[in-house]
Amino acid sequence: MANKLRILSLFYLCSTITYNKADSVSDTEQLLSNLFTNYTNIVRPVSDHTKALNVSIALFVKSLKEFNEVEETFSYTGALQMTWIDYRLKWDPEQYGGIESITVPVSNVWLPEIFLASPATTKMYFVQSWNKARIWDDGTIELLQGAMIETTCSLNVKYYPFDVQACDTLLMSLAYKNNEVNLLKIGQTGIDFTLYQNNSLWEITSTSVYVETLATGTELQMHFILYLKRKSAYMVLNVLMPILFLSLLNALVFWLVPESGERIGYCITTLLAIAVYMTIVMDYLPQSSDPVPFISYKLVIDLISSSLIIVVVIFNMRLHNKAGDQNVPGWLRSLYRALACYNCKQKKVNPEIIQVKVAAWQKKETVENGSEEKKKIAKNDGDLIDEDGNKITWQDISAMVDWCAFVFFVMISLLSFFVFVGAALGNT
Repeated sequence: MANKLRILSLFYLCSTITYNKADSVSDTEQLLSNLFTNYTNIVRPVSDHTKALNVSIALFVKSLKEFNEVEETFSYTGALQMTWIDYRLKWDPEQYGGIESITVPVSNVWLPEIFLASPATTKMYFVQSWNKARIWDDGTIELLQGAMIETTCSLNVKYYPFDVQACDTLLMSLAYKNNEVNLLKIGQTGIDFTLYQNNSLWEITSTSVYVETLATGTELQMHFILYLKRKSAYMVLNVLMPILFLSLLNALVFWLVPESGERIGYCITTLLAIAVYMTIVMDYLPQSSDPVPFISYKLVIDLISSSLIIVVVIFNMRLHNKAGDQNVPGWLRSLYRALACYNCKQKKVNPEIIQVKVAAWQKKETVENGSEEKKKIAKNDGDLIDEDGNKITWQDISAMVDWCAFVFFVMISLLSFFVFVGAALGNT
């Protein structure tokens, strides 16, 4: 008897479930029939047509796909949520089996027709005919549409590779004026990053959402701005450090022995390496003159510096190969002594050098009463001797030029590099 009661109870329960399910389907069909019998989707859903309909919009960002710096385009995956109230689509859930929301094709309801006003491709509209809209019992309509958003992004590469970009996604509703449809953001920020996945090249530092009226005074435009900061570690290791090393290697040409015959080839090879690297870096940047990236100035300085090094090397080779019987001008000898004897006060005096100096001046005294030419020769004989008692030759002058040029161009390379890094980091 107990088993029969259990079977009957189970049968009754199944019958009840089946009945309730059928009843739910019929309630939904009845609800849809009642809602859309006299409904038209071409009329703006406001009871007072002098008032604007509020359409709230939120942007969901899932991941950054591509940032094309040359074409100045930006794409990311996400979704756009639009919410508004259609007073004609209200119902009492108790009259329809407790149904609180339903989904219908978007073609059945009125749409604000929001489109992308800053497209990078021909894809401008988010909503497709097969999309579904959810309607709640109070007349609220929610439309959530996932999409690959491809938009233009005006780049400012002045501080590359330590730059921060502001990419603006513009949304508009040209079908309606600002006194017919009013655009609002959902929540405090208007952009949701709940499902966001970090990008290896860019970091989203902040966002901004606002609505502005166009110059026509009748259309609204909604801005969703993402502020992106470049992760510069890769660029520092693969762009900045090679640039610094190339410029320093270029100055090492003055350490090569002039007799090796490799100086000119070394300079030209380094110049070509800098030019090639400049071309590679420029391929990553948009062809823009406003503003010009600081790194472009840095590369141009390195290119000019490398060209000047070639000029100095050629000039210095001519000095080095001058005949030994050609006297060095007095001002060059004085400059040589000033640079070569900066610490001569700390050196011990060599008696042999004193004797050579005294002999030279004695020779000058013997011709003091002679002709001016003899006086000049005697004086030059004394001035041709350096602090070590050796005659100052053109090879000594060449060595002095090498040393001065090496210090100068190393300082130029380091100074230009750190000035560029300091100026670029000043933006962060």
